[in-house]
Amino acid sequence: MNQNLEVLFWGVRGSYPAPGKDTLRFGGNTSCVEIRAGNERLIFDAGTGIIPLGRKIAREAAQSRKEIKVSLFLSHLHHDHIQGFPFFVPAYIPSAHIQVFGPASSDKKLRSILESNQSPQSFPISLNEMASRKTIKAVREHDEIVVFAGDANITGASQGNTGDAGLTGDAVLVKTHHSYAHPGGVLIYRVEWRGKSIVYATDTEGYAGVDQRLANFARGADLLIHDAQYTQAHYHGIPSTQGYGHSTVEMACEMAKAADVGQLLLFHHDPNYDDKAVAENEARAQRIFPESLAAREGLRIRLDEEKIFLKLHEQKADSIAERM
Repeated sequence: MNQNLEVLFWGVRGSYPAPGKDTLRFGGNTSCVEIRAGNERLIFDAGTGIIPLGRKIAREAAQSRKEIKVSLFLSHLHHDHIQGFPFFVPAYIPSAHIQVFGPASSDKKLRSILESNQSPQSFPISLNEMASRKTIKAVREHDEIVVFAGDANITGASQGNTGDAGLTGDAVLVKTHHSYAHPGGVLIYRVEWRGKSIVYATDTEGYAGVDQRLANFARGADLLIHDAQYTQAHYHGIPSTQGYGHSTVEMACEMAKAADVGQLLLFHHDPNYDDKAVAENEARAQRIFPESLAAREGLRIRLDEEKIFLKLHEQKADSIAERM
């Protein structure tokens, strides 16, 4: 039994991919974060970072001859968070089971939105033509998802029961929070396993005096992955990006302080920022909240089971797929 809780970053950019020589250090793929809790694998968002992750999952399955079960959690359905899914290799494998959770008024509505992303006018292969078995479930605020032995099931408010009561064994609990600080709304997720917790809070904009609802949701988390797309100058510049649904570095740090988290990962970097600019944002964050890092492709963070601090594990392989 794997005893580790790890976070692996496959895509850390916002808005659109940013490949090129000036983004090699932090990477250019859009949002995709993998969390491994013991033997469970959870994926958050399906930006272009999910493409190399999908290739790795398929390779591992071929080598081990194990069935692929994927639990994919979508924060929202803007294009940069789902654009990689049509190229996600496991979705084309007949024996694979892809479980998709995301914000919508109904399962049917969520499926319809994902189908439109692969309509004949925009993509040659439809969602239904992807050979895997797909379970698509709408998630509402206060729902909780229990992941155990590769299967994920919604519990909580909309299911008429009491959340994590009865949670047993090495099951992973995923809690949800609906934020209105992004056009159309966004789901923020909290992953809990063996007394450790990780909050994934992309595409959220800070409020004056801090978003207290989010601070309460993230309270005491070991790791907070938080949107930090803009510098203050960019946010207040001409044109201003205020109201776009993204935070500044300072907003992310204020949230980390207010929620009393262990470590902050700056996420959803603006695609116009080169490596130097993102590194400057990281340094700025560390002056405000010392336990800060800028997320980058290939970064692996392990939450030690017995100690309260986080261990950073960086590999030296040349490719992201090999590093992961």
